[in-house]
Amino acid sequence: MRLIPDGFEAVQARLDRHLSAGRDVPIAVAVSGGGDSLALMYLAATWAERHGRHLLVLSVDHGLNPDGSLWRARVAEAARRLGADWRGLVWTGPKPAPRRS
Repeated sequence: MRLIPDGFEAVQARLDRHLSAGRDVPIAVAVSGGGDSLALMYLAATWAERHGRHLLVLSVDHGLNPDGSLWRARVAEAARRLGADWRGLVWTGPKPAPRRS
C-alpha cells in the first residue's frame, strides 16, 4: 500500500533544486487556507523537516471574504500542529477594483 501520493517526491526534488538545506533562516510560505495552499504548506513542512530548516507560515485576511478570519484561524491551527511559526496579517488598506471582462 502506497501512503505517499504520486508526485510527492517530484515536488520534494523540485524544492531541493530551489531551496538551500541547513540554513539558519526560515522558509516562508503564504497560505490562504484553501486545500491547494494547505497542501503546499504540508509539502514545504516535510521538506523543511528533512533539511533542517524552520517553516514560517503567513496568511493574509484581505478583507474580501466574510470568512477571512475563519480561514486565517484554520491556517494558524494547521501551522501549530506542524510546529511551524505562523503570522496572521490583515490588509486594511484600499482594495483594487475588480476586473471587468
